[in-house]
Amino acid sequence: MDLRYKKFFNYFVLILLIYLCSYFWQLVEIPFKNSEGTVGFLSKIKYNPINDTIRYVLFVGIPLLYYLFFVLKIRIDKQTYNNFFLQKFEIEKSDFSFRTIWPIFILLFIFLVIEFLSLKSPSTNFLDPLHHGVDLVPIINYLNSGQFWQSSFTIHGGANIFYPLIAWKLFGVQTIGAFKVFKLLLIFILKILSIIFIFYISKFSNLEKKYKVFLFSLLSLIILSLSNYYLIDYLSIRDLYALIFFIFFIQCFFKSERLILNFLISLTAIFTVFLHVDIGIYLCIFLLSYNVYLLFSKKFKDFVQILSFLILSVFLVYLLFGKSEISAFIFQANHIISSVDIIHGLKYPQPFFSMGIEPDGSRATKAIILQLICGIIVLTILFSKSNYFKINEKLFFLFFYVYCFIAFRNALGRSDGFHIMQSSDWQSIIFYFFIVHLIIFLFKKNNFIKLNLKFSYLFSILLISSVMLSNINFNNIINFKTRFDKSISAMDTQYMSPERENIVNLLNEEMVDEKCIQNFTNDTVMPYLMKKPTCTKYFSSWLASGLNIEKNYIDELKNKKVKYILYSSPMWSVDDIKTKDRLKYVNEFILDNYTNVFKQNDYSLLKLKD
Repeated sequence: MDLRYKKFFNYFVLILLIYLCSYFWQLVEIPFKNSEGTVGFLSKIKYNPINDTIRYVLFVGIPLLYYLFFVLKIRIDKQTYNNFFLQKFEIEKSDFSFRTIWPIFILLFIFLVIEFLSLKSPSTNFLDPLHHGVDLVPIINYLNSGQFWQSSFTIHGGANIFYPLIAWKLFGVQTIGAFKVFKLLLIFILKILSIIFIFYISKFSNLEKKYKVFLFSLLSLIILSLSNYYLIDYLSIRDLYALIFFIFFIQCFFKSERLILNFLISLTAIFTVFLHVDIGIYLCIFLLSYNVYLLFSKKFKDFVQILSFLILSVFLVYLLFGKSEISAFIFQANHIISSVDIIHGLKYPQPFFSMGIEPDGSRATKAIILQLICGIIVLTILFSKSNYFKINEKLFFLFFYVYCFIAFRNALGRSDGFHIMQSSDWQSIIFYFFIVHLIIFLFKKNNFIKLNLKFSYLFSILLISSVMLSNINFNNIINFKTRFDKSISAMDTQYMSPERENIVNLLNEEMVDEKCIQNFTNDTVMPYLMKKPTCTKYFSSWLASGLNIEKNYIDELKNKKVKYILYSSPMWSVDDIKTKDRLKYVNEFILDNYTNVFKQNDYSLLKLKD
């Protein structure tokens, strides 16, 4: 068969495989098991959330394996093993350093500062009753008890406690506005770290210095566009620690002595587990997979260092928080890992066939196809015989893709548009990196324009200026301090409607002598607005669904002799499932032991029976 026809046939089969994996998507169906009686959207339709993970692995894995063995014609033999595992990193002095790009970096930094100063100050018009409560109530509990996870069952991890605490210490006031401004500062830090990450990615390249400057500038603008101060976007605060991790990790491919870097990536991975549980677990799984590579490639020194530093990092965390806090954290993390997909999960839409039918079908299809395309790109580069990419560069992007593959688990868990988009962030960077490389390659090959270093600087400065200036409102800069001081010091009552403020006052009057309240609604922020800690750690009650954890919930209600429970609120419920329907055992206990003492505007307060 002619070589051209062979290639055409192989790519035709590849496309056919992708179609078949999508067509037979629904056939992968593991029976639903729910021994704990956990309640959520997926339990209502009796759907096992593990199905989406298996379908995802098959949808991406089968085409990638075919591409590897039949299109690239890679054979698993000693030569492949030697090429992949036993090649040494190309540690060489790069002509691309911070000294090369400092004018571009400083320009980007100045524009980012100006952009930050021109931001709208946080408005008092909006307070999310669920998500803002997730951050604001734990800090009230901590200030009352001096405990972290012992006082609050957090959904994300320590960040729900530490961020408001740092914000209030930084600004010297305990307000919603102070926390909102602090979150803007975190996005600013995220943007700065994004540029640093792009610098190290650009440093890999075999391109001439003049092209590297262009590469750095264009990729910086692209990655900056992936994060936004006010809108839901690809890169968000939750990605801060992964970004820090990869800034350290990428340097492992530049340096021959990696002791400090191995310590930093190990420490970052472990600490992230306690700050953002899901991201931390993904980083730890990723790091262990990297360590397996080090073992097979006979880089025993790095292997032992990372393993030792992981153990050391766990010990440091134990010393920092203590046995009781660590035990409380493990209890919470175990429940979140084992049950959150049933509690909070949504079914992942079938690629292609859900487009135009399901609300997030198109986004789901684009995201999983992007994951597949990036896998094909990385495999092509990895096994390319061209010297256009260094071995260090190839290996880094292979491992970076491994993280993308793992972190897509978030999209498979909560499969709505927001979470699918957030899980498409890192693979977008891979995609854009190689697209920009392709553009530069075509420029060079066809000699479209004679580029020199001075022209690269000039073009980069003009491009960055034109893009960044469009994001800046210069009128806001003049009164930045006044506007933000006003936001930071705004009274929390300004975030409430008159009707809601009246309800808060009436509830406080009803329980004037009580120091705490138990919240059984999805209106998570209410205890904060009442300025009372929750009586148990279950401030976000809807998460505590399942027989064993509900037993613990009931035990806390009994042991602490909780007197008042906010039982209902008119605010929306997650997936339209009320807490009383999620926590049927706790609800039964409450109805047997508490009586209604307040009911107004769909709010109800229960009191322990005498």
